Amino acid sequence: MKSVNIYIIGAGGHGQVVADTIIKMGFFPKGFLDDNKDLLGKKILGIPVVGNVSDAKNLSGKFVVAIGDNFMRKTIVDKLEFSDDMYFTVIHPSSVIGDDVEIGVGSMIIGGTVINTGTIIGKHTIVNTSASIDHHNKIHDFVHIAPGSHTGGNVEIGYGSFLGVGVSVIPGVRVAEWSVIGAGSVVISNIPSHSVAVGVPCKVIKHNGGKK
Repeated sequence: MKSVNIYIIGAGGHGQVVADTIIKMGFFPKGFLDDNKDLLGKKILGIPVVGNVSDAKNLSGKFVVAIGDNFMRKTIVDKLEFSDDMYFTVIHPSSVIGDDVEIGVGSMIIGGTVINTGTIIGKHTIVNTSASIDHHNKIHDFVHIAPGSHTGGNVEIGYGSFLGVGVSVIPGVRVAEWSVIGAGSVVISNIPSHSVAVGVPCKVIKHNGGKK
């Protein structure tokens, strides 16, 4: 195993997927950090829960905020105020990634993903199991592309937005910041910011407030 102290913030389901991915990258995480007091001292996948989220400030190493909820993930990153070089970027070895793709720090690229040429992935973004991002996409910070979702070429997914399981986005479409696209939806036109949209074709059904 490669030697570096990696701490995973969040010991829930997504955190465990991230832990398994890190192990497959050839590292063994030093520990989980989680605010659930019942987990303290327990081992998950052989990895101990060594403290709560705030304890990260007293530890030396690299960190990944493995929380699926975009707003919560951003809140933790903002609270910690760490420099970019303190975050670990997770990329599953089974992922197929174009040579010129840019992936921001702290992002999590999970098994079976495909990210094609010219694409930029922001910081602390999740591209989850078997999702595909086609050429020249712009995926902003704190986005979550859920398992089995697919985007065509030249798509933009705005800051903090979420694509549910099995979403399809046709080429050239923009989903603006802090929007939520429901599972199985087909996005064929631009989605405005702070929207909840669902269906085939995808339509806005409500607005979700002023997250930023």
